Amino acid sequence: MFGWRARIGYISPSVIEVLAYEFYRFAPDGVGLVSSACAIENWTNDGFEKGLAQVKESAAYLGSRKVDYIIHGGGPLVVMRGKGFEETIIKEIETVSGVGATTGVRSAVEALRHMNANRIVMASCYPPEHNDAMAAYFKAFGFDVVGLEGTNMPFKEIQNQTPQEIYRFARRVASRSPDCDTIYLPCPQWQGAQAVRALEEDTGKTVIAYTHANFFCAFKALNIGAPVRGHGKLLASLARD
Repeated sequence: MFGWRARIGYISPSVIEVLAYEFYRFAPDGVGLVSSACAIENWTNDGFEKGLAQVKESAAYLGSRKVDYIIHGGGPLVVMRGKGFEETIIKEIETVSGVGATTGVRSAVEALRHMNANRIVMASCYPPEHNDAMAAYFKAFGFDVVGLEGTNMPFKEIQNQTPQEIYRFARRVASRSPDCDTIYLPCPQWQGAQAVRALEEDTGKTVIAYTHANFFCAFKALNIGAPVRGHGKLLASLARD
């Protein structure tokens, strides 16, 4: 039965396609996804503000649908407001929805800390300015970003890069910083989560994808400890059975 264990709300800045596909590849039985989309159009700050303006309404609606937890997606939207805004938006979501919440940036930070990450390589689909902003955000939380590169994909074409292409790209980026301990793959519309296992096996590094980090935090908050195997070290670390 759908959602018998938990129903997780997700506020997407864009369409909901890759994230839902990847979620149901690793979600334990009985954990369902309940989504709301803000449908922003591009990488611009105006587009990001449009998405942020819809968050309270989306969160209130998801709360009315009796979800158990809410994730706010879209790292660049939060990063553009500066360190600390992740806590502001989480508080707003929790207030109007009545349930616990996280956002992509805080999930990434929590996942990186959980895996004892220190020296991070970030391989992304972002344009240079959003890569730089995200790297600065991680540095503000105490991480050493030793490698950074993006494929600079047009906003509505992010989903077109295959997991195989992402794997090859991320491996090249990591190879330029052999002293890194962790590879981070941001963006829920990028098919990075599907490349995690192969990257970990072939590089020997911890690999954290955006979507895995978000739901790691949700599963942890909801005390879901069912085994999640075959999708990398981060999700596997939740297993209690």
